[in-house]
Parts: sequence; structure tokens; C-alpha cells
Amino acid sequence: MPTIPAIYGGVIERSLGLTNDMTTEEKVEVSIVMPAYNEEENIESTVRACAAALRAMEKKGEIVVANDGSRDGTLERLRRLAQEVSNLVIVNHEKNLGYGAAIKSAIKASKGDYIVTIDSDGQFDINELPHFFGSFVNGTQVVTGYRKKKNDTFFRVFANRGLNGFITALFGARFNDINCAFRVYKGELLRSINIESRGYQAPSEIMLKLMDMGCSVREVGVSHLPRGGGQSALRPFRAIVQMTAFLVYLKMKIVLYRKGMLNSL
Repeated sequence: MPTIPAIYGGVIERSLGLTNDMTTEEKVEVSIVMPAYNEEENIESTVRACAAALRAMEKKGEIVVANDGSRDGTLERLRRLAQEVSNLVIVNHEKNLGYGAAIKSAIKASKGDYIVTIDSDGQFDINELPHFFGSFVNGTQVVTGYRKKKNDTFFRVFANRGLNGFITALFGARFNDINCAFRVYKGELLRSINIESRGYQAPSEIMLKLMDMGCSVREVGVSHLPRGGGQSALRPFRAIVQMTAFLVYLKMKIVLYRKGMLNSL
């Protein structure tokens, strides 16, 4: 399997079958990107669903998966899939670097005019993607999902609501579900963002930075499904502490940026 230069210390592997459907010179309309950590039980069905969705939409696209140092059979399954899913791109981290680092690697490896971010655990329905593209009107640059009914534990549902309220109070930004991973961005816009978070703060960080840049954002309701298998790597209490600390840091950075004391976010 051919490789190209590393991102975050991970090697990008492009499928040998890529030339069956498109060449590296052809334009990529849509990149579906996702991180994966110990998702052996879900990754194959998620990748296949994404490939089927691109075919149904008749979009020239790619699926970019960043394997974040998985200790199970995730990488092996991805490599087997690459023999038949011709537009699958694998970014492999030898060590676990965190959700934010993995999604950053996948984004940087993408080539699409539009980038779709999604989780690899199968809890989002990729078949809802046409609704996102239908919402790109009047200069919209980002369409973000919000989980109409979060299919999770009571604690995580409560914590997510608390996060939305905290961000409204701290940043004045009102979202139904700011940390929802299912989104569609203009590709070059997302690739221009410096993602600093290594953890689960990344979706919130991206959105807050884009909002401060004046980007046009729309929200669409999405389904949230039960996990197909495996266990989430999220540790709620640790995530809350890390999220709070990072958001305070980000608020300070935005204030300095607005005062002209920083050149970029």
C-alpha cells in the first residue's frame, strides 16, 4: 500500500485500488473524515456506509480514517477494507494522541472541496448527509448537526446540555449541540483552522474559532443511534475537567486576538 509523508507522526496510506474509480489528480468533491480508536467492531460498517452514501449522492469522494494508535484490530480491518474500498485513505498514528489530534490528521490528509466530519462508532446516520448539503444556502460555510435525541447515558446527556450553557455564558455563542461531530465544512476553510485540542474539545474549538472569524453557520437536526459495539473511550469526569480548562484558555486567546495581541487563532 503506497504511503505519503507523515502528519502528526502518522503515515498516510492510500488504497491501491484508488485508480479504479479516480486518480489522485481528479477533483475530490467530498472528503468524509473520522478518527478511530479501538473501533474494531464498528469501523467496517461505518466505512462501508460512508462509501455507499457517496455513491448514492453521485459525489466523487474519499473516506479518510485516522487510526489513533488502536490496540485492537482496527488498523488491520482498515487495511483489508482498503483492498476493496477504492477511495479509502488511512492515516495511522503509531501511538494514541487523542481525538483532536486524530481528527486534525484526517483533515490535513483530505482533499475535498467539502469536508464531512463524523465519528467512527456508527452513532450517526451518514444517509442524512444530503440534508446538510441542502442547507448550504446564502453564503453558508458550515452546516453542523445537533442530536435531536442524544442516545447516551443520563450523565452524558446532562453534561452535554451543561456544556452548551457554559459556552453560551462564556462566549455568547448559542448552539443546540456545539460538540456534535457530524458536520459539513467548506474544505479550505476547515483546513485553515489550527486545531490545538488533542481531546474531545476539538468540535467545540473549531466552531468557536470559526464563529469568531465571522463564518456563516447553520444547524440541522440529526439522529443519534446506539453504539453498534465496543466501548467509548470518553471518560466523562476527565473530559469535563479538560473541556473546562481548554475553554477558559480559548476564551483568553480570543480576547487577546481581538485586541490585536495575537496574529491568529
